[in-house]
Amino acid sequence: MKNIEYAKKQFINFFSEKYYQKIPAELTESEMEVCSSLSEVWAYIYKVVPEGHGKFTIFNFDGYVTGKLGQKMESKLPDDIVQDVRNKICKFCWDIGWEEINSQSLKDENINTFLRKRSVMMKRFKAGANIVIFGASNKPVGRTMLASIVMKEAIRLRAIHGDRGQTYDWIDFSKLCSAIEKETDDLVDYKSCDWLVVDNILRRARTSTHTTFLVDKIDPFFINRYSNKQPTILVFKFDIRDKTFDIEKSFGIGISRILDSKRTLKIPLNEYILSMVDD
Repeated sequence: MKNIEYAKKQFINFFSEKYYQKIPAELTESEMEVCSSLSEVWAYIYKVVPEGHGKFTIFNFDGYVTGKLGQKMESKLPDDIVQDVRNKICKFCWDIGWEEINSQSLKDENINTFLRKRSVMMKRFKAGANIVIFGASNKPVGRTMLASIVMKEAIRLRAIHGDRGQTYDWIDFSKLCSAIEKETDDLVDYKSCDWLVVDNILRRARTSTHTTFLVDKIDPFFINRYSNKQPTILVFKFDIRDKTFDIEKSFGIGISRILDSKRTLKIPLNEYILSMVDD
């Protein structure tokens, strides 16, 4: 489980000043409860979600990305794909469509309160819902951004429902494979966490011996998460719809079950033409 204590203390300092113009020692019991609850949420977001992605919301997913030097880049996703993805994420997290949320945001400055009241993430958690995000591109198309948006909403359940027992983790597929093979201490956290993102799943050429070895190692992990209804978000850097590629043969029954399950939301991101836009 992530150690959030230091980060939580920093956020308590921040929220004490922001909302009450006080230092933590001056807060009343009720004020401290508010700051502590908010700080716990943001400490987990800070510790779990990849650096730079904790700030993203559904409003940031617009088909555009920013280059490493901050330059603007032309849309890589057509409008119909962007709208479809927005709708799927909105339905998953809040059970309402993108148009209603966007319309509400234009007339209500406190859109976060609107969304918080409509969260259905506890329902998704109890159902053991999964998400698969995929797209055939080696360039940024918003896969990790979308995973971070959903993970943030899962973490916010701590403040919405007061349920502080849920745990979260985020791991690259290659590092997860290594942890499983070496049976590292962190593997226990990956197995037991309530919400898990497995990022950067790549399609690689492997020998049949290597593939068999890999599948034998990772299959029990994903089979158990699926059987235990632990929500898992899988992020593929290739198109899983490619009929020439056998997912079950390459990644095992566990991942294949997650992909084929009625409990799994599939979000395709197709690459578009990328070009720089002069400022």
